[in-house]
Amino acid sequence: MTGAKLRGMIPYTALLAGAAYLYHASDAFASAGKAGQLGPDFWPRAVLVLLMLVCAAELARIAFFTPPAAEGPAASAPHPDEEEMPRFPRLLAGGMALTVLYVPGIQYLGFFIATVLYLAAFMLVGRYRRIGIVAATSLLGSLAFVYVFMKIVYVSLPLGMGPFREVSIWILAALGIH
Repeated sequence: MTGAKLRGMIPYTALLAGAAYLYHASDAFASAGKAGQLGPDFWPRAVLVLLMLVCAAELARIAFFTPPAAEGPAASAPHPDEEEMPRFPRLLAGGMALTVLYVPGIQYLGFFIATVLYLAAFMLVGRYRRIGIVAATSLLGSLAFVYVFMKIVYVSLPLGMGPFREVSIWILAALGIH
């Protein structure tokens, strides 16, 4: 196995080891579950199992299905399409800033309103300009997130403060979540 293949395997090996450790550490959650319901260990373990499967698949792909890297000057030459790809560092910075602002915004605005605004702003920062689609996607996506997290996964989401809390409570009632 070449050095390039081994270097490519390092992140997946580290993620696999970390996921295995966290899976083992989640044993402490199992005792807090109620009979007949999913315990607090179910979703973290499900995500960790999926992460371990993806890491194992990537390790196998790199080890057995990736051709060895070319040596010499041809290996360092960029692909012709890579030279044509524009870069947008300001858009990246904007997306990162939105994500950083989203976290405290959830506490004040509540999950639903903060998520609607975040999704819409992220699409607009990403230069998507069809406002109707942006509005529908952010609204319906946020409703779907609230429904899945609160009705299926049983995660308590922040409701926000003041009038935003009232909107969140109204949305939950409209979705049949008590």
